[in-house]
Amino acid sequence: MTHGYSDRIAHALAFAAKHGTPRHGPGAGVIYLTHPANVAVILARYGCDEATIVAGILAVLLGDSEPSRRSALEGKIGPKFGERLLHAARMATEPRWDARGKERSWDAYKLELLAQLSEAEPRTLEISAASEIHLCGALLTDARRLGPEYLSGYAPGGAPTVLRWLRSLVEVLERHPVGPRPAMLAELRDLSNRLQAALDG
Repeated sequence: MTHGYSDRIAHALAFAAKHGTPRHGPGAGVIYLTHPANVAVILARYGCDEATIVAGILAVLLGDSEPSRRSALEGKIGPKFGERLLHAARMATEPRWDARGKERSWDAYKLELLAQLSEAEPRTLEISAASEIHLCGALLTDARRLGPEYLSGYAPGGAPTVLRWLRSLVEVLERHPVGPRPAMLAELRDLSNRLQAALDG
């Protein structure tokens, strides 16, 4: 990536700010307000290209959008940012809603996301890794400050469910024939281990 100002990244951040809506339910909170920017920063820190950073921002936006708004958003994203980036963003997005627009269970959409990632391209894997690095780091900070019970607001079942999810994600990324950048995977693995140690302590 070329360092310095990027009009496309600035456009994607402005688009996410304009069209984003606060998430409700498990995982709602301040970390989601800064999620698109944090994903962009993490991807940039690892040297990902501009297209991956833009797709990462858009993936967070799509993931937080309810079905009634998502179709319209995708109709705007394709022409503005390109169908290839829209596809990468879609593949990194948790399938939280079924075909009727009903929200699925946490376990169901997380399992389907793992299946998506097992066949995804490297760009999508790096977006997912960056997103989880941000969330895992935020959860680690909050768990240390507020206690393990805080994680029950992120996932049904609390800390054991979160740790099981992180282990499963790391395993899928490790088994992928290409996978994300090794340093990204190493950071995610380290953060998940530190989260477990903080919760065990």
